[in-house]
Amino acid sequence: MSALDRFRLEGKVAIVTGAGKGIGAAIALAFADAGADVALLARTVADLDSVANDVRQRGRRALVVPTDVIELPQLEAAVERTVGELGGIDIVVNNAGGAVPAPFMDTRAEHMEWAFHFNVSAPVELSRIAVPHLLDRGGGAILNIGSMAGAHSSRGYLAYGTAKAAIAHATKLMASDLAPKIRVNAILPGAVETWALNWYLGYMEDQGTPIRDTMISRTLLQRNGTPDDVAAAALYLCSDAAGWVTGKLLEVDGGWTFELLPRTIPDL
Repeated sequence: MSALDRFRLEGKVAIVTGAGKGIGAAIALAFADAGADVALLARTVADLDSVANDVRQRGRRALVVPTDVIELPQLEAAVERTVGELGGIDIVVNNAGGAVPAPFMDTRAEHMEWAFHFNVSAPVELSRIAVPHLLDRGGGAILNIGSMAGAHSSRGYLAYGTAKAAIAHATKLMASDLAPKIRVNAILPGAVETWALNWYLGYMEDQGTPIRDTMISRTLLQRNGTPDDVAAAALYLCSDAAGWVTGKLLEVDGGWTFELLPRTIPDL
């Protein structure tokens, strides 16, 4: 097998959450380019249909599975549909997640619990449900999408950053529990220009605080990332090219430096 062949996903089936746009969509298309069939999970059917069309244009099967990952019973149904219609599961990508930034004094226990549920409990639950099916195929790969917000401190990110730090460590624990047949890794993206980041940057600009230039100036590679930057790393970690890699956190951040975000929240 050539080095490039190890990146191929021929005959594989991947399930990707948050696949309607941004990083999730880019990962789904990268996997299709590499030969995988893809089950697409997200809440908005129109977004999923658009990505599914792009997958099919690449000659691969796409399964649209409208799913709100916060509603845990929906995860069981999503896995069952994927196995029933695509024949199995080899790869799970837990991409869906997020939380709204807020100052410490405006962050309540329910915000912390919601962020943990969305960013940790749901990915772990989907993985747990999928594991028997990965084992039926001889093993596989699980990829969690964390965030550099879980590795650095920025004001306003208590709930989100704590949850992303938790899924990063959960990745290492999952890798230990699921070895040797299932590899588990995580990507920690930096500032990736998805619709969510662009909305936030636009909002801050409307508030009189343009911060995109500050973020870029504090990034070693002098640009924000793209979903394709993350998708390329995802393809590596979920393919045989990373066959001896598990329990690792891959920072895809352009060289994030301390305090990437300017302090827009004032001192108490």
